[in-house]
Amino acid sequence: MRVERYIVILVAVATMMSCQNTPEEVSLPVKRCAVMPVPRASAAACTLGGKGYVFGGRAQDGTYLNDLWCYEPQTDSWTKTDTLPGQRRVKPLLFTDGEALYAGFGFSGGRVYDEDSYLKDFWRYTPADGQWEQLSKGPNNNTISPVPYLVGQKIYLLYSTGTSHTEEIKVYDIPTNRWDIVKEDGGRASERFAAAGGQCGGRCFFGSGLSKYNLREWYEVDLPANSWTERSRIPGKGRELCAYCATERYIYLFGGRYFAGEHTGGEVFDEYLRYSADEDRWERCGIMPCGRGENMIAFRIGEKVYFGLGENAEGRVIEDLYCLEE
Repeated sequence: MRVERYIVILVAVATMMSCQNTPEEVSLPVKRCAVMPVPRASAAACTLGGKGYVFGGRAQDGTYLNDLWCYEPQTDSWTKTDTLPGQRRVKPLLFTDGEALYAGFGFSGGRVYDEDSYLKDFWRYTPADGQWEQLSKGPNNNTISPVPYLVGQKIYLLYSTGTSHTEEIKVYDIPTNRWDIVKEDGGRASERFAAAGGQCGGRCFFGSGLSKYNLREWYEVDLPANSWTERSRIPGKGRELCAYCATERYIYLFGGRYFAGEHTGGEVFDEYLRYSADEDRWERCGIMPCGRGENMIAFRIGEKVYFGLGENAEGRVIEDLYCLEE
């Protein structure tokens, strides 16, 4: 009898865990937009003035890029704006404070683990006059794929990677053009590469990525206080290299890779998820029209979320851009 009761308890616990890890299905309308004239993977994207901007990345032939493109939603069209004066790069930073774009960092295509291959240059771009202004360089060479946040007049960059994975927080003070590094705290998430995050309703969230294994942890972070609170984990398998975007209600994750070692390559995802900050709950929104994808981009304009580009499981660079409405 005791054995049977024990088995029943185990089954119940397993069922509960399975339910907690199975997100609710939500269907969202998706529309195909104008293809990008120069398709790319491992680029960066953000929004300013009701327009989407895409910077850097890698073309299908392996060429690294340092051009800046603008997507105009009213006309569903792309325009090449200006090219960054610095080196070509992949996995760079592109962010906005609502007035200008901030770009730079990333990997130049040199030797992996060579510090000079991880770029520290940092620039401000004003679309109104098309001018690039070089700012103070980053404090070190951990400059691949930082997750950016704007709090007050400070830009926080979480867990960028260089010669190794980090749990480093860089802080750029906009008025003084100065960089600082927040000292490590035992309450943080573990070090990782290719994480995701976003600001939702004034709250900052961070998670996913790869350390020694694929990570599912998801945190709410009070950045000025360096205070971390774990929230509901990302459902299914952990993932890296996913695109992410935040609205006032949700944070979206698109595609990404489950890494299973250098020889197997793991799995590239074809789904997209969204996280409700108010309900601390994940939902599965469907299958991406482009199929499986990683190293994609995503940005928000108004109530619409745009996603695409990147590369599929076979390594073909994707030119498509899609739009979904909440």
